[in-house]
Amino acid sequence: MLLAIYSVCVFICIGYIAKLLRLVGNKQSGILLGFLLNFALPAQVFNGTYHATLDLAFFYVCLVSFLCSISGGLVLFIIGKIFKLERNTIITMSFMGAFGNTLFLGLPIVNGALGEAYANKVIIYDQIVTGIPIAFLAPLILSLGGKGSFSFKAIGMRLFQSPLFLALLCALVLKALPVRIPDELFLPLKSLAQTATPVALFAIGVQMSLENIKQAWKPTLLLLFGKMCIAPLLLVVVVLMCFGSFNDLWRMALIEVAMPPVVSAGAIVIRAGLNAKLAVSAVAFGILISFISVPLWLLLT
Repeated sequence: MLLAIYSVCVFICIGYIAKLLRLVGNKQSGILLGFLLNFALPAQVFNGTYHATLDLAFFYVCLVSFLCSISGGLVLFIIGKIFKLERNTIITMSFMGAFGNTLFLGLPIVNGALGEAYANKVIIYDQIVTGIPIAFLAPLILSLGGKGSFSFKAIGMRLFQSPLFLALLCALVLKALPVRIPDELFLPLKSLAQTATPVALFAIGVQMSLENIKQAWKPTLLLLFGKMCIAPLLLVVVVLMCFGSFNDLWRMALIEVAMPPVVSAGAIVIRAGLNAKLAVSAVAFGILISFISVPLWLLLT
């Protein structure tokens, strides 16, 4: 896992240095993100979903993880109300505190800690616990910021316009068929999927900004405490009380629940006109903290 974290650090640092040296601008960054979201990640989702071994235990783990993550967001909402924080700050904290960077950051760490079999499960986990719920809540968050109206039509359009969701559906349909696709046909897809992680981490590095941390460090620490401490602590308590010990499937869930806020949630917050500085600083600082916090959480198991 330490080697995986080292690789993550290197790719993010390369992206951040490229930004500082102005080797990559907004135009190049947009091209990278377009390639990532429309080609590399869908290929990774399709390949991982088709080859993943799924059972009821996995979906139960997803459900428990989702409830723990959402509970972390609700706790942050309550804390924000108690301290009488601004409305935009409370919404930003509770929304971003409920969804972690389970794919871009969680996938390579799980792959390094538990192996490729669990990395394939992470791809489906990400859609169940992060991707689809964000697609449902994004129109609501945008409507709270006065940038649109909440409707089931908006939710449906957002889901079926997502290449990641469509790749997941196609893989599940083909997986249900009695005829298996030969592995040789997946070789180009696997090559394309292998570019997803380094490109995603590089793009995160390009988008990172440490300047806003100074201006919003108090709500940032509060948000990260709820997302990276309260939510995984809830999962640890549930697993120890109900199951007695951790197996590798629950360790995968713990890594994912302990992830910092996801980049896409921050993008939605910024688009809605909420607390943009908090969103940016939480993503940037959360990634740095995760390199220490995630190994510590795993030590408990």
